[in-house]
Formats: sequence, structure tokens, C-alpha cells
Amino acid sequence: MIQSQTTAIRFEYLVRRILEVKGYEFLPSAAQQRDGGCDFLAKFSDDVWAIEVKFYRTARAQVTLLEAAASRLVIQGLHAEAARGMLVVSCVLPSALQKSLEQRFSLTFVDRAALTDWAADSPELIDELTAFLEVDPAAPRENFAEPRSLFASPGLPTQAVRAEDTRGRQLCNEVKLLKRGRASWAAYEKLCEQLLRYLFPNDLHGWHRQVRTDDGLNRFDYICRIQSRTEFWKFLVDHLSSRYVLFEFKNYTGQIKQGQILTTEKYLFSTGLRRVAIVFTRVGADKGAITMLQGAMREHGNLILILDDKQVCEMLHMKERGEDPADRLFELTDYFLMSLPR
Repeated sequence: MIQSQTTAIRFEYLVRRILEVKGYEFLPSAAQQRDGGCDFLAKFSDDVWAIEVKFYRTARAQVTLLEAAASRLVIQGLHAEAARGMLVVSCVLPSALQKSLEQRFSLTFVDRAALTDWAADSPELIDELTAFLEVDPAAPRENFAEPRSLFASPGLPTQAVRAEDTRGRQLCNEVKLLKRGRASWAAYEKLCEQLLRYLFPNDLHGWHRQVRTDDGLNRFDYICRIQSRTEFWKFLVDHLSSRYVLFEFKNYTGQIKQGQILTTEKYLFSTGLRRVAIVFTRVGADKGAITMLQGAMREHGNLILILDDKQVCEMLHMKERGEDPADRLFELTDYFLMSLPR
């Protein structure tokens, strides 16, 4: 299986090297705080900085994710007794949005434009960064924030700006506690709908429920219209010609088999602009089902993704941290297509 967040980790390392060139001295203890604190603690101009790095595949700023990441960083920075905080993001921040966020959270926000400026002193780093982000360093940025003086950066507030989002953890716990099997199929369906509405509130619209006549374990489907605002959903619309996505919830005690995949694929057809299905399962799919997934794509161009409990919880935690859970779906799709046999 793919190594999760490999791209994000590479971006973190690249940002660290850029900041080292700018004079930041990274503290060894910061590495021990991973997942329990900010990505880095670093010293600059006699101040300790709490630094968080977020990689987004979508260049357009997603404000709710930025707010969640900023709120979390303030809490982590205060806990680490840092004087200042910096949120480094791979997306583009319009100047007005950046100023608003910095005033609200008392953090320094560094977007891809500022990061490109900071890396410009090193030919190696600027080449690596522009290739990594697939940006044109000569592109005009007059509507976006100008590079800032780090010495003028705001200090952390004396208390958290707002309560930390814990909804993802709550939903993950509900997933873990829900019993598998026929008796809980209705509860699983309702829980999966809550998961989707939390994870993708701005990406899916026009929820439509279809009654099924199967064995009761996956009695309902949901069909949603895709709003192609982020990279994963744009990929489905632009490259797979799927304007709609079908969700199925299979509360089986074991892995799903090829028969269930065959049933799901019958609902996919190109003339209905419906060529993608995402199947929620408890423990994934067996080898026969995976073979059917590959055949559906190879022979008919239909993409079916399987999500187990662990992957669902990973996406819930991503959303809590201010990361885009759709980026995980992109990684799963990317790996599936690259490893697709002939």
C-alpha cells in the first residue's frame, strides 16, 4: 500500500531547508512533538517559533482548512511556550485573506509566493520548489501578499483564539465502536453520511438516496453531484468524465468480495456521467474484489475506491488538522492507476 503523506513530508523537509537558509536554527526537541505538536520548533532572532507546514494539492486557498490549521498551531505554540508562530502553506493566499488571518490568529502566514521569494537565494532550492509545486516563478502576483520582514511578525496570542476542532476524533471513535454486521447496517449508513458531510461539505451537493434491494448490509446508496473546486474532484470531472459520484456503505464483518464490486459497477455508466464509486467498508476488500476493481477501470474506465475504517479515520484526523482529506483520495487514486496491470 502507499506510504501515507509522503508528498507532505517531502514538502515539510523542503520548507525546513528554505528556512535554514533564512537563518532559522531548528531545535532537536521539535521532532519529538510530531502529531502531538507543531511540525518544528526553531529559533530566529532570539525568539522561539512554532512552525506548522501544510501541503495542499489545490492551489486555491480553502479558508476553513486554514482556520483549523491556524487554531491548532496557536494551541500547540502556547503549549510549547513559543514566542511566535508560522503557518507555511503550499496554496496561494490573496493579500486581503492573509492580512485577515494574521490579525485573527496572530500568526505569520507564508504561502507559495512568499516561499518562492525566500528560496530565490538558492538556485538548488528554487528549482526544487518550483518543480515540486509546479509553479511558474515568473507568473505575476500583484494581487497577492508581498514578502514580509520576519522581524515585524506578530507574536502568539496569550490564549487560544478558538476551541480546537475535535469532531474528527469523535466520529472516528464512533466508527471504531460501531458493531459490524446486519444488525447495525442502518446505523452505519447514518454514520457514513455524517462522515461525508464533515469531510467534504463544499465538494458534494445534491445528495440523493436510492433504495436498494440487497441483503440489508448495504441497502442504500448515495449519489452526489461533484463541485470541482479542488484537485481530486476536478480530476474526476475533467479526466474521468464523471459529474456524479456514487457512495456505498457495506457494513460487513469481513472483507468485501468480487460479487459486491460487480453489483456496484452496475450502477456506473458513462452516459449518466457517473463513472466513480467510493465504497465504505469495515476491513477492506479481498484479492478477488481488487481484481474486479482493476478490471472495471481497465475495461470500462470506471473508478471504484475502497475505504476501510483505518483510512476513514486518517481522513477525519486530516480534516481536524486543517489538511484536505480529498488529498488522501487523490493519493489512493494515483497509486491505483499507476499500479494498474494490463
